[in-house]
Amino acid sequence: MILSCYPNKLNDTGIFVHEPQTPVPREANWIFPYESFRIRVEILIDFLSINHELQLQVINYNSNEVNLEDLTQEEFTQFYFHFCNSEQGIYVDRLTLPLRLRRRGIGTYCINWLKDFANDFRFKYIILGSLVEARTFWIKMGFRLLTNGELSSFPGYQGRYNR
Repeated sequence: MILSCYPNKLNDTGIFVHEPQTPVPREANWIFPYESFRIRVEILIDFLSINHELQLQVINYNSNEVNLEDLTQEEFTQFYFHFCNSEQGIYVDRLTLPLRLRRRGIGTYCINWLKDFANDFRFKYIILGSLVEARTFWIKMGFRLLTNGELSSFPGYQGRYNR
């Protein structure tokens, strides 16, 4: 567990969730369309390259996770998420931007892209552990802080710590 995600308050989970307003259930034999997924990731990379001059490279790209990093910069730029709960949820492992790139709409674009993706492919939720400094951003993006009692309702909240 990353301790910086959790303030000293015992009832503060540090875990945020976004659930679609009108979730559409999947059919029983639904198969995740990996090719459509890969195309959407490429569109995201192209948009960030053209509009923000980021040179994101796919560091890890398999059927369960995506790790994008800009290796051309000295400062760390990364967008890393994986599917959890048998592809029912998405866990955002990291969205990291250097200070000089913040407040330009990059994080907002990435999360709106992910929310659209989750809605289109009928994921039940997007979940993440937040640093204290980023909480205002997540609330602005429509996420809410989970209570201790809600954690078990969202398998996958452990993210990279307990897969």
